[in-house]
Amino acid sequence: MVAGDPAAAQEKRQEYHLEEQDLGDALRAVGRISGREVMFPSDLVEGKRSPRLDGTYTTDEAIERLIARSSLIAIDRGGSILIRGRSEAAQAAVSSETSEGGDIVVTGSRIRGAPPSSPVTSQTREQIEDAGITDLGGYVRTLTQNYAGGQNPGVSSNQGSRNDNVNNSSALNLRGLGADATLTLINGHRVAYDGLLQGVDISALPLAAIDRVEIVADGASALYGSDAVGGVANVVLRRDYDGLVTSARFGASTDGGNQQQQYNAVGGRRWSSGGFMAAIDYSRFTEISAKQRTYTNTLDPSATLIPGQKQLSLVLAGHQEIASGIEFELDGQFNDRRSANALPALATASVFTNGIYLNPKVTSYTVTPTLRFSLPKGWALSLSGTVGSSKSDTISRTFSQGAQTRRTRLIYTNDVSAAEVAAEGPLFRIAGGDVRLAIGGGYRSLSLDVNVARTPTGGQTTIAEQTGGNRKVAFGYGELSVPLVGAGNALPLVESLTLNGAVRYESYKDIGDVAVPKFGVIYKPHGDVTIRASWGKSFKAPTLYQSYQVRYGNLTPGEFFFGFPADRAVLVVAGGNDALRPERATTWTASVEFEPRFIAGLRVEASYFDIRFRNRAASPITDTLNAFNDPSISEIAIRNPSPERIAEELARLPQAAANFTGLPENEVVIGGILDGTLQNAARQTVKGVDLAVKYRLEFGQDEAFQLIASGSYQESERQIAEGKPIIQLTGLIFNPPHWRGRVGGTYEHANWSLSAFGSYIGGTLDNRLQPFVRVGSFTTLDAVLRVRTTSSKGPFHGIDATIAVTNLFNEKPDRIRNNNPADRPYDSTNYPVSGRVIGLTVSKAW
Repeated sequence: MVAGDPAAAQEKRQEYHLEEQDLGDALRAVGRISGREVMFPSDLVEGKRSPRLDGTYTTDEAIERLIARSSLIAIDRGGSILIRGRSEAAQAAVSSETSEGGDIVVTGSRIRGAPPSSPVTSQTREQIEDAGITDLGGYVRTLTQNYAGGQNPGVSSNQGSRNDNVNNSSALNLRGLGADATLTLINGHRVAYDGLLQGVDISALPLAAIDRVEIVADGASALYGSDAVGGVANVVLRRDYDGLVTSARFGASTDGGNQQQQYNAVGGRRWSSGGFMAAIDYSRFTEISAKQRTYTNTLDPSATLIPGQKQLSLVLAGHQEIASGIEFELDGQFNDRRSANALPALATASVFTNGIYLNPKVTSYTVTPTLRFSLPKGWALSLSGTVGSSKSDTISRTFSQGAQTRRTRLIYTNDVSAAEVAAEGPLFRIAGGDVRLAIGGGYRSLSLDVNVARTPTGGQTTIAEQTGGNRKVAFGYGELSVPLVGAGNALPLVESLTLNGAVRYESYKDIGDVAVPKFGVIYKPHGDVTIRASWGKSFKAPTLYQSYQVRYGNLTPGEFFFGFPADRAVLVVAGGNDALRPERATTWTASVEFEPRFIAGLRVEASYFDIRFRNRAASPITDTLNAFNDPSISEIAIRNPSPERIAEELARLPQAAANFTGLPENEVVIGGILDGTLQNAARQTVKGVDLAVKYRLEFGQDEAFQLIASGSYQESERQIAEGKPIIQLTGLIFNPPHWRGRVGGTYEHANWSLSAFGSYIGGTLDNRLQPFVRVGSFTTLDAVLRVRTTSSKGPFHGIDATIAVTNLFNEKPDRIRNNNPADRPYDSTNYPVSGRVIGLTVSKAW
């Protein structure tokens, strides 16, 4: 019986007549005949043969017979079947924040074999590569549940103050709630936050080192703790690898810039009691500047649209059985990335005349050792620890009137250390199956150090700011799964019914104690239909960055604000707030999954989500251009401040105010102050619908077609404080659009495949200026051709070549209106400027 599948016995039997053949082809045939998804890395079954299969079996029995002679095991994942190495079987026992190696970690449940009550999106490395995607940052931007704004190298820092991503990282931002509201794990454990916005830089991991990415777009704080309001993502590393594969990639945008070089190698070894994988990846991308795009000809040519960067990444993962029932695991990651970003203050002069030139350097690492124990009566125990750090070191040079006026060095260092113990196993058996329990607890320490050093031209370096904070968290959790109806007591219209519940308690020394529950139900009225629903509470402690973010300011021409004197400047300030309270949220999700047996290979899932925030940490400014015309924020949009108030505000800026007026600083007259310092909003709601369709049709052993489609619709609104107006967010410029969609297909024939994927990003409404105007939607088509050599030996053995063309028709973003000529004339938070990109990747297995 497939590991972790308590309901396997209730599955109907089907006839199988399969000849001896390649194991991979046989497993695909079982998936096609049964209608269940069978997942496995191609390198795991390479060279293996299956026995003849002739008879009537359940899907699980058929797969067990096919893999009986191999060192493989099948693990159930909520209806799908995952094929893994037999030495990894013990790891299926525990699902926790610690490393899970090659086994499922993020399934919306910590209990082995328990069906998830929340929808799960899973993509393997090969599926990502087949779509022509070369890095995880690019992958997450294709997810329809993800909002590209925030930590994304293509997002401008001057559009609505919605991005402080000066180190050019990429992070998940599920539902548009912010990178810090999506918990991103690597092999099931936490890692250090990124330097600024305190999400997790997913682009620091090379695609070559991963096995798959799994995402639960549902509140999961009861299972995983703080930050899991929008959802949880887990990047699962390749557990081990036998051999060596090297790869090289070259590409560029046809409109100019974005010249790409990428080289990587993945090697390792498997043996009977363990194995390891090591990967190294080096990439170099040149910048895209304003001079290389026709629709940015209003900007100074030196303005950076997408920064150039160099990145070196190292990944190691391994496991070793050290005694019967005891296994040791270790995974570690290291990343070094350097980039450059030119921000001219004016549209009529280069950055070296008036503006800021940034040189960020990011260095990060994480190491996690884990011990796993197989205990009597089906229980399993794990002990793990994590230590990690991410340091963002940014040197900025400020220019005014053609001369460098200051040099500033800004260093943010995030550290994490954690220890956890987790156990899972059956309590007792009832008619529907085993009642199972997962329990665990641990300790987590986070710290943020901020250092700002400023050197005026010809002057002495001074420490303008040296601050930071730390947060120590003790936590404990429990989850219970109760299968009320299963194979042993199935009823008409109730084939199975499982209830689960979880609770988590976290104690923070600085902000107090938090306890949150979550409840779920999984109901199968029929073998083809699964209904899931969950309700829970989530929370997010204010990040250390939100509490200790350096206060900064910009001197902005008054003509950029409606109804403000053009001959006066506005001092726009923003920063952290150490008085922020934890954000709270109530979330619920309902989904219906349909896998008709009369259409083998088809799977359709539709879900509804609802998130209701309280105490949302946000800037109180929702419309910067009209800020001085909004009486509801008159206490932070101050006209004609006194000289004493101006001096007080300037004295609170450790980096001094960046001058974007084009005038010498001693000639700037400040006529207003706009304070965007973070505060707790009264409430924010996000709700919508997700749809996913997958269909695989096999024409024979070496010919198949797979269709994948997904779409999301959402609505969101926010109220800054009681009595203030309710502001619509979704569908407005610089905010998530209502609609996102992606559809594609892959045709496989023998040793080659052809894929095509279309993506749709909905339009938005620009309500900043009268009359309101629509910003057009963005539709692209990608095409990918992949060819593998068939030679079993010799110099042409193991060669894989891929030609990918993304944005085939070179779609461009709509122009938008700006009061500031130096602002980007397009919505960079939603629509990319890379244009058509052509790339060639060649890999060789040795």
